Amino acid sequence: MEPSHLASFWAGVLACAILLYVLLDGFDLGVAVLFGTTRKEEHRAHMMDTIAPFWDGNETWLVVIGAGLFAAFPDAYAVFLGAFYFPVLLMLFGLIFRGIAFEFRFRSERMRIVWDWGFFLGSTVVAFVQGAAVGAMMRGIPVVDGQYADDPFAWLHPFAILTGVGLALGYALLGAGWLVLKSEGELRDWAYRRISLARRRRGGRPVRRFHRHVRLQHPGAE
Repeated sequence: MEPSHLASFWAGVLACAILLYVLLDGFDLGVAVLFGTTRKEEHRAHMMDTIAPFWDGNETWLVVIGAGLFAAFPDAYAVFLGAFYFPVLLMLFGLIFRGIAFEFRFRSERMRIVWDWGFFLGSTVVAFVQGAAVGAMMRGIPVVDGQYADDPFAWLHPFAILTGVGLALGYALLGAGWLVLKSEGELRDWAYRRISLARRRRGGRPVRRFHRHVRLQHPGAE
């Protein structure tokens, strides 16, 4: 049976929202993942400054995805929530701790290490569970009579774990590119070396093209 024009329209809207979310929220999640790999306070402060005007607004696309799926495809929404109840909870907790840590790390010297860990771990958990959910959907979701028909932890499969780690690393690559474009001096060189490291270790053509684009934008970076 052919899908209706309205269903096709909403499918297109959701696809565009997912793409925009990955691109826009992906870079600030990636900056947060990289945030935990440096101990220099100057680097950490500049990292947060580069995403401060954008990070909260970028998460709006996640709301659009959830609300659009619920309104346009309620059956798919019910199956998805049943299959990924725990990943969604982990993502929400990660977003909460990430937001709290972002706002409070500059307000408390004594608790700064706690907020730093909250920002890094919360963002990494969000990136990981998104990738794990994608991997679990690629494997297939068993549905019987319109309802999810498997274990609540069936998503926790080696393939899903691999895709979760892969998405977290992909976000980190986006974050490194964002830091190269939006920072200067030592931090930009530090981020550029992370892109170079990804190119050498993975050797993929997309990484090489991304690396070449950054070099064209910032020919002085090393």
